[in-house]
Amino acid sequence: MTQRTRTRDHQTRWTVRAADRIAAVSISIGGVGTILAVSAVFLFLVSVVVPLLKRGDARPESGLAVPAGARVLRVGVDEYRIAAWTLSADGVVRVFRLDNGDTVTTHTVVPPDSLTAVSYDVESGSLAIGELDGSLRLARVRFRTDFPPAAGIATDTATLAPGTVFEEGDALVEVMPDGTLRRQTLFIETDALLESAVPGPVRMLDHVGSGSAYVVAALGATDTTAVLRVDRSENEFTGEVSLQVERGVLSPGAGDHPGHVLVTAGGAAVWVIDPDGMARVWNTRDVTAPVPVVSGALAESGGRLTAVSALLGRQTALTGQANGSIDAWFTYEIAAFDTTAAAAALGSPRHFPGDGAAVTALAASARARVFLAGYADGSVRVLQATSGKRVIDLDLGDATVDAVAFSPKNDGLVALAGGTLHHYDVDLGHPEATLRAMFRPVWYEGYPGPAHVWQSSSGTDDFEPKFGLWPLVFGTLTATFYSMLFGVPLALLAAIYTSEFIPPAIRPRLKTVVETMASLPSVVLGFLAALVIAPFVQRVVPSVLAAFAMIPALLLTAGYAWQTLPQETARRLSRFRLPALLAILPLAILISDALGPWMERAFFGGDMMGWLAGRTGSAFGGWFLILLPLSAVVVILLVGRMTGELIRNMASRSTRSRIATLDFVRFAVGAIATLMFAILGAAVLTSLGFDARGSMIDTYVQRNALVVGFVMGFAIIPIIYTIAEDALSAVPDHLRAASLGAGATPWQTAIRIVLPTAMSGLFSAIMIGLGRAVGETMIVLMAAGNTPVLEMNIFNGFRTLSANIATELPEAVRDSTHYRTLFLAALLLFLMTFIINTVAEIVRLRFRKRSAQI
Repeated sequence: MTQRTRTRDHQTRWTVRAADRIAAVSISIGGVGTILAVSAVFLFLVSVVVPLLKRGDARPESGLAVPAGARVLRVGVDEYRIAAWTLSADGVVRVFRLDNGDTVTTHTVVPPDSLTAVSYDVESGSLAIGELDGSLRLARVRFRTDFPPAAGIATDTATLAPGTVFEEGDALVEVMPDGTLRRQTLFIETDALLESAVPGPVRMLDHVGSGSAYVVAALGATDTTAVLRVDRSENEFTGEVSLQVERGVLSPGAGDHPGHVLVTAGGAAVWVIDPDGMARVWNTRDVTAPVPVVSGALAESGGRLTAVSALLGRQTALTGQANGSIDAWFTYEIAAFDTTAAAAALGSPRHFPGDGAAVTALAASARARVFLAGYADGSVRVLQATSGKRVIDLDLGDATVDAVAFSPKNDGLVALAGGTLHHYDVDLGHPEATLRAMFRPVWYEGYPGPAHVWQSSSGTDDFEPKFGLWPLVFGTLTATFYSMLFGVPLALLAAIYTSEFIPPAIRPRLKTVVETMASLPSVVLGFLAALVIAPFVQRVVPSVLAAFAMIPALLLTAGYAWQTLPQETARRLSRFRLPALLAILPLAILISDALGPWMERAFFGGDMMGWLAGRTGSAFGGWFLILLPLSAVVVILLVGRMTGELIRNMASRSTRSRIATLDFVRFAVGAIATLMFAILGAAVLTSLGFDARGSMIDTYVQRNALVVGFVMGFAIIPIIYTIAEDALSAVPDHLRAASLGAGATPWQTAIRIVLPTAMSGLFSAIMIGLGRAVGETMIVLMAAGNTPVLEMNIFNGFRTLSANIATELPEAVRDSTHYRTLFLAALLLFLMTFIINTVAEIVRLRFRKRSAQI
């Protein structure tokens, strides 16, 4: 018999097919668009960060023959790089054009053949000149910029193209793109002439100028160095100039033969350095009574110094040696050069190895911590003193480099070698930024040793930027750790309780209440944490610490006590179990509040804040707090191992009430053992002289990791709880029924059956909460104190990557090193969350494959 095939009479309408096609295309576009958007964000961050790691670039602009004559001692260039000046040994300052080398004007600053030494301060533009008779001449060399009208210029400027430079008397005039004129005129103004300041000819000198004040260190015919503080004042009505001069003498030590002198910022100290590198640092705040502070060797054994200069800020000395190496030196651990400080020392944070050619010229920038080094083989290098980066390398030929200088804007440099002045247009890039400087300890100026520091700005121009990202990464990890430590256990336990133990009728309502917590904006939580919670916690720190132990202890006690109830009674009162548990929370808080003052008197000398600052009490209280949770873990493991088998064997031949009573006794004994272990361990560590203060617990700061952990934990609980509860509820009911039917208790079923089956979902919930904590901004910005410190102290604040970006990015100059470093911080956050999510997905799939086999 032939069977008839049943045909489908109904045809899908074209509108349904079209809607299905549109939905498929829309979903595909959304998925691909999401991937492209994330990839675009990543590529954009990389494009902003990559220039940080590039070296600088230099392009030759001109090579000019310097007029033959006396040896050039100093060279400089104007702000707009159209004119340069040189000071020669004959005492003449020559101004010439940088485009063709033509001399514009000359100035004789000292009588012919009388100049014996010269010092130029790039930061103030001041000049100190030593003469043959021991006199000192103090002057200022600067270009004055003005914008003259075309009518006042003899040259017909109407036909000149923008960018044209022409001479007008003693000045150079440049035609601007809008047709206006900009005039550059070199002025040399003598501020003071100190006759016979030192005996005999001035052999060497250095100075620092600030306003109308100078501090000069000069070496005369003897090895004695004179230090002079000169204050110049001018009567506003008569124009009369008066000088106030204070003088001191630095007597050489045994074997001292000064070859270089160096004055630090404000004249606070003077370095006297021998040619072989032995240095003596003097406190010259009172120049009339200088005091030796520290001495040490600045050169390698057998080495010889060939050049000495001061870095920007004049706190660091740059020393170049005959073998080509350069070192940066500064004093540290000397509070305002207090001679009573016992830890006065010289530190050398940076060493630049040489290639064998002697260092012949050193010149620091006037606006950044970079400097120029010229060598005897004709090479010139741009080096960064903080990061140690070798920014630019130049080769000027075989002639010795006699003088080097940066332009005032750091966009150009000039170098004199073999009678030729080389002019370069330079782009330094970001010399402060290297991976080593950002992620490893750096020895910063004035610090006693290498350290991780983030300090991107300051109130002074000679500030040393500190772009150490590790304190920010550490702060991010700290905030994440404490928030997860607080939030994950509560969220998972709440999910287990909601899914497995409460009546089905209550479950949706309770879940809705918990999920409503997620609607609170982060800024509101941060505001409450900073202005309400943090001040409250500071007033009741002992009670808060007591609550961390008392709340779980009372909840566990209530749970074990509930087990001892007869089965019928427990079943009859089951509807009151949740209200009873909730009533325990205020009871535990009241007990903790009453227990806090007693703890403060017993463990912390009656003053918690004073104890944390180390002013009172012994180390016992701190060790007790730290060892209490560790003792609890140890006791749980030991008691479980020692009594677990006994309890299981008795359960098969005893009643429920007896086993519950025995379990309660076991819990009580474990609690007492926990306290005893913590007390014993604290007593032993205290007797051995160990103190927990200074590490995980230290001076209290109002906005700290404890507050952030609590508030951020509160913020991540709803996310973790919702996903975890959904994962637990998705476990098939036949697995629960099989477990309960085999005689397992609901708790055993939840722990040994439901949790392993839902492990992939639980892990995903934790990872999503972790990602939420890593990227949190407003809570940590408002409640963490926002201080980039590297401490494990739970009572101190910190700064996270996200908070740092939110704080500093609006004020960062576009494309600056600071700006790009903040984008590097954003890239780190991106990579951290990407790695976390990737690992979470891999682990989730593995758990899912395992649970699918059940």
